[in-house]
Amino acid sequence: MQLQEVKLQTNNAGELFRFYKDVFELNAVQNSLSTQITIGKSFLIFEETNVHEQPFYHFAFNIPSNKIAEAFEWTKKRVDIIWLDEFNSYFADFKSWNAKSFYFLDPAGNIGELIARFDMHDTVEEDFSAQQIRNVSEIGLVFPSKTFSQDADSIVKKFELGFFEKQPPLEHFKAIGDDEGLFVCVPQNRNWFSTILPANIFPISVKFQHRGKDHHLKM
Repeated sequence: MQLQEVKLQTNNAGELFRFYKDVFELNAVQNSLSTQITIGKSFLIFEETNVHEQPFYHFAFNIPSNKIAEAFEWTKKRVDIIWLDEFNSYFADFKSWNAKSFYFLDPAGNIGELIARFDMHDTVEEDFSAQQIRNVSEIGLVFPSKTFSQDADSIVKKFELGFFEKQPPLEHFKAIGDDEGLFVCVPQNRNWFSTILPANIFPISVKFQHRGKDHHLKM
């Protein structure tokens, strides 16, 4: 599954533009209504909103499978990395996923993640840079607690997807898709991993491709 365009909301599009352009050195453009960031083969778009509560989301970016250590050193010069008590490390070692990652917060409180998925065998020789950030590979979807399981299942059925083969569905966590693109589904008020921030429901739009077909998920 390829996540082609992820559209989120923020009340701080200007600061996000400066962060991802100047700090992360990504290609970003801004107008009066939104900020669009090119993440390799994907677009991450923040639409300006005037809601009182600052929307925040979780998303992950794939990086080459041999660059996790270099990416960490590159990123920690630009933003604080989140310490993970569960792993007693800055790195999350997801053994069943055969992947390692680390997390940061952007100026709007979004939980970003850079992840190396070793089964993708995507290796490069050049020193790590922003140009090696491959794509938006995960976006968090939050559903009401009472209907979480049914809502996640409905995404699978509606778009003819499958649960991630490396992650059996759990009561409060379901991953849909594959190494290239995942919907990470959690119930409202469950803390996002790496933080004590409870997941909340905010507007989201995702254009993605699966088995050659284009789809649009809007919540």
